[in-house]
Amino acid sequence: MGMKFYGVRHGRTTGIFESWDACRKQVYKFPDAEYKAFPTREEALAFVSSSTLALKKPKKTSDVLSDSTTAIWVDGSCFPQSDGSLQIGWGLLVKQDGEEIYRAKGNDIPTEAVAHRNVAGEIFGILKALEWCKGQGIVGATIYFDYQGLESWATGAWRAKLPFTQFYAQTVQASGISIHWSKVKAHSGNLENDIVDQLAKEGALGLEKENEMK
Repeated sequence: MGMKFYGVRHGRTTGIFESWDACRKQVYKFPDAEYKAFPTREEALAFVSSSTLALKKPKKTSDVLSDSTTAIWVDGSCFPQSDGSLQIGWGLLVKQDGEEIYRAKGNDIPTEAVAHRNVAGEIFGILKALEWCKGQGIVGATIYFDYQGLESWATGAWRAKLPFTQFYAQTVQASGISIHWSKVKAHSGNLENDIVDQLAKEGALGLEKENEMK
């Protein structure tokens, strides 16, 4: 994998950094931090140089994203079968600048995770989302979820006692992606949450898998 350049245009120190650790020190827990990874220094410089315009642009409370952040919604679904088996699925939706850029669903839940039912689907939604972020060079994201354990296991607020939740927590912590967790109420009319709920159901039922970049 080639070298990446991290542009920070709103953080403790702005500029271009050549490692995620150096970038993270400038943006972690910094309000409204704006940063992004690029394959070339020139692209990172262009991003940082546009900071004045970006910061002067008024923000509305209803805005979901700034142009340097990624928002991800995840959900899981579980359908008990007459033979006692479970069909479990996951779904995820990604937006940037308020525009959908990716969605996916599936039911590739390992046997050892099935006992967690729909939570296994939600966990896989996050793991798949982080996998996608790493492939896109995205170093930070807000994840919207509706089960508290997803955040609490990952942050260590809850002790992960079972092998699957331990694997989940370790994977999130080792991902190198800075995550802002945002809990939403399930089935409350939130459009994005309703979309991922439907994707998870379709994934569980084995309907045609959809992975599309728009």
